Amino acid sequence: MAVTDIARQVGKGCRTVPLAGHVGFDRLPNQLMNKSVSQGFCFNILCMGETGLGKSTLMDTLFNTKVKGEPATHTQPGIQLRSNTYELQESNMGLKLTIGNMVGFGDHINKEDSYKPIVEFIDAQFEAYL
Repeated sequence: MAVTDIARQVGKGCRTVPLAGHVGFDRLPNQLMNKSVSQGFCFNILCMGETGLGKSTLMDTLFNTKVKGEPATHTQPGIQLRSNTYELQESNMGLKLTIGNMVGFGDHINKEDSYKPIVEFIDAQFEAYL
């Protein structure tokens, strides 16, 4: 059987897809970029520092938005995690931003064990991901 005969048999009753351009391995980076732009990006930040240091102001400046949250006092009875998620849009790019704020970190006189809740939180997130 000749190649043209096989092509005619395959073409009968088959749907053809017109190509919009070049198809090949060199198009993979563009396809990945287009997929990422359409789905958006996820970004997680964990902010730590003493109360009043300027963590929220830094986030406001970095992402040109107003980070909402309750003001913290220096009298918190330990370290607490406050996490807020924001859906940001700039041009055609979407961003799901999660900001974790460790309230009370560094506010106490005895800072010896202040790192333990943070390590436990990071380990818990790592285990949840896996």
